[in-house]
Amino acid sequence: MKKKILIIDDDNDLQEVFPLMFKHKDYELKPLLDIENIDEIISSYKPDLILLDIWIGKIDGRVVCNYLKSHESTAHIPILLISAILIDIDDAHCRPDAIMQKPFEMEELINMMDELLAE
Repeated sequence: MKKKILIIDDDNDLQEVFPLMFKHKDYELKPLLDIENIDEIISSYKPDLILLDIWIGKIDGRVVCNYLKSHESTAHIPILLISAILIDIDDAHCRPDAIMQKPFEMEELINMMDELLAE
């Protein structure tokens, strides 16, 4: 069964690269450029993992992360926060399951996602 990955990132170029990066993995990807209707999308899509950018337009992804982790219906979904700025997970002001800094190596990202999906 394919693992469902919700990718929330407003970078169009990165959204185009992700399917190429994961073509050899058994992932079903759903890209989002913003967080409009996020509750409905998560409820219908039922992702196994959320790849969340720290900045989605003018929205702080850490606020989105805290929102998702504070609701019973979404708290169990692992969140991998991706950021162009260096952030320590202990100083992130949110509770993601992992943080990865951009630019990242494809293999490193895949390994982290596999690890989170295995938990």
